[in-house]
This record gives sequence, C-alpha cells and structure tokens, in this order.
Amino acid sequence: MGSVQDRKKRQLAEREQIFLDRAWSMIQREGLLNLQMARLASECEYSVGTLYQHFSAKEDLLVALATRSVGSRLELYRRAADWQGPTRHRMLAILLADILFAQKEPEYFRLAQYVSTHTVWMSASEERREAALLASVPIADAVASVVREGVSRGDVDPRGMSERELCSGLWSMSEGMHMLVSAAGLLEAHSVPRPYQLLVTNTHALLNGLGWQPLQPLDDPEQQNALLEQIMTEVFPDFSMATCPVVSPTDSE
Repeated sequence: MGSVQDRKKRQLAEREQIFLDRAWSMIQREGLLNLQMARLASECEYSVGTLYQHFSAKEDLLVALATRSVGSRLELYRRAADWQGPTRHRMLAILLADILFAQKEPEYFRLAQYVSTHTVWMSASEERREAALLASVPIADAVASVVREGVSRGDVDPRGMSERELCSGLWSMSEGMHMLVSAAGLLEAHSVPRPYQLLVTNTHALLNGLGWQPLQPLDDPEQQNALLEQIMTEVFPDFSMATCPVVSPTDSE
C-alpha cells in the first residue's frame, strides 16, 4: 500500500511541475496577465478539472511559481552573508544581492512583486501562502545571521530591537524602491534618475543612524562607489560591473 501511495504522490508532483513549467513558458511568451487556466490545461493535455486539483485558482499557481524562484535569490543572499567583510559591509552586500537578483531574473522578480499584492496573495490558498512563507525563511535567516554577528561584535547597538526588527528598515526601503522603479516614468517625473544609487545612500544614512560601524560619510560618493566595487569584485564577480545599477559608470570605466 505504501508503494502505491508513494507512486501517486510522485505522479502528482511530476504533473504539478509540468503545469508550472508550461505556465512559466506561457508567461514569458505572452505576459503575466494573459495567463489563462483553460489554455494552460489544454497545452499540458489535461482537463481544467485536473489543473484545479493542483491549484485552487490562478493566484494559487502564481504563488507557487514565485516560490520556485526563492532558491536563486537565496544563493545571492548567502554569498553576501558568508562574505568575510565587516558586518556593515555585508548588510550593503545583501542589499546589492537583492538588486542584482532583480537584474538577473527580472521576470521572476516582477512575479514576486505581483503575488505580494493583497489581492493576489489573499486569493491564493492558505497552503500555498504557507509554503511561500516557509521558503523565504532561509533568506530571513541569512540576513539575521549578519545582524546577530554585528550585535555580538559590538558593531551595532540593537537598542532593544530584535534581529528581524533591526533589519526591517533596510527591507522596507529596498521593497519600496523596487516598487517605484517598476512604475515606469514615475521616478523620472520626480527627477530621480539613478534610484538605486539613491537607495545605497539612504541605506548608509539608515545604518549611520543605527550607529553601525564603520560609519560611512554620506557626502563622499567616491568612497561609496569604491566599496560597491569591492563587493562586486569579491562577492559577485560573475555579474557585470558596467551594468550594475548602483556602481557609478564614470568610476567603473
């Protein structure tokens, strides 16, 4: 009996991957909002009823797709967290990891932004939401490990905040800037031509406010740029420095 149940579970998992792979192909070909469950089932040569046995709604499917991308994001975060630089510099490397992921996997990044909206997230099943949250725990743990080390070394005073609370400011600033960048033309209309460089400066201002050592002068863009170039060289050497949206092009030539 056990082998029969195991086989059925394996078949279900394999079929689910077929649905997810084909859905992702359709999204890349036709766009996120044009994905239709009936067409997806047809292209996979299954009935719509079979598709809905796996996903309660299209939003369920989208959350599952976004969850699959966590591994690629986590790999970059762990590089930053495991780097042997000062803890403050590692926090900047984590921010850079997030920006580079958006550059490396723009379709997955936009999908993650979309599914985090209230309408999509709350339309997905509790099971899919829980799976997505569970998948994100290692990313939060990687960031928390740097905060924990910073506190233990005396680099930063937590001032009564937990590890998660201490890094929530950086998280919210990063998510907010990504949302602004994704709204085409909005930042240009408000004369913000290099938003990610501004995000780096604001990050230094936040970390300075927390007293996180070593403090960074906010009026020295060359020093900021040199640190970013060091992180790119030592942590993310497989990414192009010339196209990195936070490294000044004049200083990186």
